[in-house]
Amino acid sequence: MSSTQTARRVAEELLAPQAASTEAAGAVPRSHLDALAAAGLGRTGGADALAVLEELAAGDLATAFVWVQRIGVVRWLEQAGPAWASTLEDLRAGRLHAGIALQAALRPGPAAVVARRDDDGAFVLDGTVPWVTGWGLLDAVLLTARDGEDVFFLLLDARPDQEGPTLRGEPLDLVGVPASRTVELHLAGHRVPADRLVATGRHAALLAGDAAGLRTNGSLALGLVLRCVRALEGSPAADALGAQLDAARERLDAAGPAELPAARAAAVELAWRAAGALATATGSSAVIAGGLAERTVREALFLLVFGSRPAIKAALVAFLAR
Repeated sequence: MSSTQTARRVAEELLAPQAASTEAAGAVPRSHLDALAAAGLGRTGGADALAVLEELAAGDLATAFVWVQRIGVVRWLEQAGPAWASTLEDLRAGRLHAGIALQAALRPGPAAVVARRDDDGAFVLDGTVPWVTGWGLLDAVLLTARDGEDVFFLLLDARPDQEGPTLRGEPLDLVGVPASRTVELHLAGHRVPADRLVATGRHAALLAGDAAGLRTNGSLALGLVLRCVRALEGSPAADALGAQLDAARERLDAAGPAELPAARAAAVELAWRAAGALATATGSSAVIAGGLAERTVREALFLLVFGSRPAIKAALVAFLAR
């Protein structure tokens, strides 16, 4: 069985049947993440990982949203050298669950989190990360902090018992994927040992290379479209959306850094229209909380703004204003 087939099986047998109860509980069960790892999905990469992510998002976007965080962590640890080999293997095997928060590195202007070194060489962090997903479900978060133009990638412990006066997650009341446990993370003199440094970079260079990493999140939007296509199976709408889904995927796969923002915007716009088609086909029950169509519309709204960049936002507004 391919990794994509495995992901579809897990999504259809575990994630989708529990999606409504997962949302009502307000947190993705850590057992969901463990099940994905036990199925071997933590070892997929490249195009396979993108196809897996589509299937997971079709089943339950909240779980997929937490799971996708690990892809960026794996990418950075793979480049970090042999010192991180054990951690990387734990992440792939599912013995470790990690998230990512790169806002300090990948946004212009002042740093979200600033770093200074203490006398022992440890990093002392101050600031607020506006968006950290999976808080309370994860063991670690790959976070960036800046000292002027210097950017430090630090893998800090994120287990619930680490919270205290210097590290605090404030839950965000999201309209879509509330079970993703997304928080605003506050750091006040939080100390991270020097051996937790994964990589360093320069802010301007990281900003310039940001577009090359935009493809992955596009699979979340494609997964939402895939869910709608399957829910509308047998209708003309399903056939039309299915063809558009294939075209959007091909466009994302073929896009270079300059074309990726527009391709991402097109995928999200398609997810928004697909959710609207599902709600309309469902009828009046789509406005009753707890149903598939109602949840899908809220999740499509979430994707309109999640993981955006100025170029994506401009292209998406242009699509929607046509």
